[in-house]
Amino acid sequence: MLEIIRVTKRYPDNGRTGGVHVLENFSLTVRDGETVALTGESGCGKSTLARLICGFEKPTAGSIHWDGKNVLALARNRTLYRHIQPVFQDNLNCFDPRQRIKKSLCEPLRQYYRFSEKECMVRLAPLLETADIPAYLLEKYPHELSGGQQKRICIIRALSIEPKLTVLDEAAAGLDPTVMLHILKLLKRLQKERQCAYLFITHDLQAAAFMTEGGGKIIGLKAT
Repeated sequence: MLEIIRVTKRYPDNGRTGGVHVLENFSLTVRDGETVALTGESGCGKSTLARLICGFEKPTAGSIHWDGKNVLALARNRTLYRHIQPVFQDNLNCFDPRQRIKKSLCEPLRQYYRFSEKECMVRLAPLLETADIPAYLLEKYPHELSGGQQKRICIIRALSIEPKLTVLDEAAAGLDPTVMLHILKLLKRLQKERQCAYLFITHDLQAAAFMTEGGGKIIGLKAT
């Protein structure tokens, strides 16, 4: 379970006393298997919160816990990422441009399970089928894929190690509406199969409603 407890985040600014407030006294809980959609306008701190949850940044005040343990402590020895996996909006920056897709997909499985390439492909096969990713795409480089293909690969890679929580930061933004709907349906299908909790961060209220249909919840985040 993820617990965000009265978190504040400020960034230094020489022109302002106390710095720039991005988040102020924000609390949230995401329970096992739950979908929480976090909505809000640009600049309200949604992406900052995603980085804080993943331990990439430290809150100015408050704390974030995963199963009762501080995420910063878990991030230092990388055990956090066995349980929490992010999917960010900028697909290409999530890949090493020098690596073929197959190697990028296998990387987390090798790191956390010590799988061979053959074992990786056995684990990935049902995910690739569900996401409609043909085998020939695995031999391509990231820039050779479409935006929708890149996004599906990012989702597969995150879910392949069976995390308990996936943080989806604008994971379907900037895509053609048809492709976006395909991505959202894929996410819901994979969640049903894997029983993974989602924190779905978006500015799109329709996408938030779709992802939380059937029992999730929508939380609004306002700019400070």
